[in-house]
Amino acid sequence: MIRTSSAHKEELSHLLQGGYSLWILYLDIAKFHEVEFRQGYQVCAQILDEVVKEMNHTLHNHFHLFHTILLDYQGGDDFIFYFSPTEDTPWSISELVSEFVPPLESRINKRIQRFVQEALTLHAGLVECNSQPGRSVDYLLYGALKEAFLLNKSEPDPLYFPQRKEVDRILEDPDHYVHSAFQPILDVISGEFFGFEALARLKQPSSFTSIADLFPFADKIGKLYPMETICRRTAIANSSQILRSNEFLFLNVEPQVITDPEFSSGQTRKLLDAQGLTPSDVVLEITERRAIENYETFREALEHYRKQGYLIALDDVGAGYSSLQSIAELHPDFLKIDRSLIQGIHLDPTKWALLETFVTFSRRIGCRILAEGVETPEEMQTVVQLGVDYVQGYFIAKPSFTRPELKEQVSRIVNSHQRLSFNSEKTVLNILEPLPLVAPQTTVNVVKNYFEAHSKVWLVGVADQGVLLGVVQRDKLYTALATPYGVSLYSQRPITSLMNNKHLLIEETTPIEVASSLAMARSDAHLYDGIVVVQQQKPIGMIRVASLIKAMSDTQIQIARGASPLTGLPGNIAIEQQLKLRLAGNKTFSIIYADLNQFKLFNDTYGFQHGDSIIKILGELLVQESQKIDPHAFTGHVGGDDFVILSNDSNIRFLGEHLLSHFQQRIESIHGAKDLSLALAGLVVDANSSAPLTATMISEELAVLKKEAKYHKGNYLILKDYKKA
Repeated sequence: MIRTSSAHKEELSHLLQGGYSLWILYLDIAKFHEVEFRQGYQVCAQILDEVVKEMNHTLHNHFHLFHTILLDYQGGDDFIFYFSPTEDTPWSISELVSEFVPPLESRINKRIQRFVQEALTLHAGLVECNSQPGRSVDYLLYGALKEAFLLNKSEPDPLYFPQRKEVDRILEDPDHYVHSAFQPILDVISGEFFGFEALARLKQPSSFTSIADLFPFADKIGKLYPMETICRRTAIANSSQILRSNEFLFLNVEPQVITDPEFSSGQTRKLLDAQGLTPSDVVLEITERRAIENYETFREALEHYRKQGYLIALDDVGAGYSSLQSIAELHPDFLKIDRSLIQGIHLDPTKWALLETFVTFSRRIGCRILAEGVETPEEMQTVVQLGVDYVQGYFIAKPSFTRPELKEQVSRIVNSHQRLSFNSEKTVLNILEPLPLVAPQTTVNVVKNYFEAHSKVWLVGVADQGVLLGVVQRDKLYTALATPYGVSLYSQRPITSLMNNKHLLIEETTPIEVASSLAMARSDAHLYDGIVVVQQQKPIGMIRVASLIKAMSDTQIQIARGASPLTGLPGNIAIEQQLKLRLAGNKTFSIIYADLNQFKLFNDTYGFQHGDSIIKILGELLVQESQKIDPHAFTGHVGGDDFVILSNDSNIRFLGEHLLSHFQQRIESIHGAKDLSLALAGLVVDANSSAPLTATMISEELAVLKKEAKYHKGNYLILKDYKKA
C-alpha cells in the first residue's frame, strides 16, 4: 500500500498549508523481479542497498535547489521523492523527470557494476500536489501518491502535463470551455422525437483528441466526478433550448460516479428544478466503459434514484464488459444496443438474429430497446422491422446545438405500416431443399458428373468435417468449364478451385421476410445465388431465390386478403397486429370504434350499392380526419359498417367531435341517409399499466362502450380512460 511516512507528514502538511507546491516523484526499478530471478536474493539485497545510498546522496546534493526534498523508501524497489520548488529551482515540473531521473539512473548503475553486470532502468511517475479548500492533507497526499503510482505503471505520456492543466482550467471556468450538443432519439411507433441525449463538447482547441479522451484522463487523475458534474450541469442548463414537453433528457453517468456519496447530495435535483424539469423527465444512461465492480452497492445506489423518479438506461449493450450480467442485476428501463451490433446489420444474419433476440428478450422483462449508431437507410429499415422501440444515430440527426427537424426519409421508414411482425411460424424451413455435400479434395470432374446425373440439383456444398467451406453452383461450374481449355485446366483440380466462399448463410429459424431482405441486399452478380441454411453453423439444406420470391408473394397475398375489397383498408389481421404493436410500445395510445346506426334498414331499403357508397364515404372520412390529428394514425375496416382508428394522440375527443360533424355534412345530400347516425366508442389506453394488457381485454372493453354509444341513438361519442390496475 502506498503511503507517506509519518516522519515526513508534518513537514509536508506545513508546506501545503503554507501555500507551497509539492512535486511527488514515484520511482521503481523496471522488471526488478527478473533481476532477482537471474542474480538471486542476496545480490538483489546488495543492489537495493546501493540504490538507497545513491538516492540519499542525490537528495543531499540537490537540497539547495528546493525548499525541501525528502525521500520515502516504500520497501522493495519502490521510492518516493517529495520536492518543494523555489523560484530559483532550475527545472519546471515538466522537465524534472528528464533532468533528474536519467543522471540518477546512471549513477546507480555505476555503483552496482562491481558486483553485477547488468544495467537497471528506473520507471517514473510525477504529479503536482497543491492545497485545496475543504480538503485534508491526508486526502491530498493520498490522491497525489495514487496518481503518481498509476503514472509510474503506465507508458510515458508527453501530453500528461498539458492535459492536466487543461482539466484544471475546465474545472475553474467550465462555461468558457464546455458546452452540450444534443442528439435526438426517435420513437419508432409514434414517429416523433422521444428525447435527446446530452453529449459534452469542448469549445476551444484542445490537447485532447476528442471529448471521449477527456473522461478517462479525468478518471486517472481523480477528477472524474467534478468533470461529470460540470458536463451534467451544462447539459441540464442547455436542455430547455432543445426539449419539448413529454420528451426525455438522457444523461451519461459513469458507474463509479453513481456510487460516489457526493453524487447523491441532491445537486442534480436542484439543477433540474431550475430548468422546470423533474427526475421523471430524465434517463440516467449508465455507460459501461469499465466493469461494475460491486453490483450490490450499485443496485442500492440506483434504487435511490429510481425512488426519485429517474429512469435507467444501460448503454453499450452487446459490446465490452458484462452487459448481460448488468441487465440481470440492474433491471434497466432501456437497453441501448451498441453501434457494433447495428453497423451493417442488414447484411449480417448473425447481427440480425442477435438484435431480434434482444427485442424478444426485452418484451419478456418489461424493458425497451434503443438501437444507437444507425447511420444508413438500410440499417434504419432493418432495426424498425425487427421491432426496436427507439432509434438514435446520424441517419436521424447528428448531435447539434439546435433542435433538428425530422427528415422526410426517416418518417417514411418509421411509418407504422412498414413495421413487420415476426411472430409468424413461417421460416425458411418451409422452403428448404437438400444440399449435397462433397469433400474439399473432390475433383471438379466428379462434381460435374454428379450434376449431370442429378438434373434437378443445381447447388453443391463443399464441407470439411461438417464445416461448410463454400458452394458450387451448376451454371457457374459449366461456365468455367466452357472457357477455352476449361476442361483440361480444371477437370482434375480439387473443387475448392471453383467454389464460392462468399455464400449467404442463414439460420433455420430465420423468418422468410428476413431471408428475403438479406438475399436482395447482395450484389447483382450474386443476387440469384442459392442460400445455405444452417443449424448452429452446420449446413442442413439450401433455398432457391425463386422459392423465396414465391413465398414472399404468398405472404403479401395473404396480407392483401386481409384488406377490405370495398374500402381497401386493412382488415382484422392487420388491426390485431397494430393493436399488439401499440400495447408492446408501453406508451399511451387511443382507439376509436366507429359504427353506423340504422345502416341495415338503409341498406335493405335503398339497396347494397347505396349502402356500399355510405361505407366508402365513412372509410374515407375516418382516414382523412384521423391523419389530420395524427399523420401515423391507423384506420382498419372490421367489416360491414364497423371501423377502428388507432392513434398515438390521446386527445381523441377533438377527433371524435370532428368525425361526427363532418359525417353529417358528407351524407346530408344523399337520399334517405338523413336517418343514419354515427356511434363512436373511444378508449385512451395506458400501456404502462402495472398489469399486462391484451388485445382481447381492449376488444371486450370497446364492445361494452359501443353498446352504450348505440343505445343513445343519433350521433354520439363516449370516451373512457382505460388502465388495468
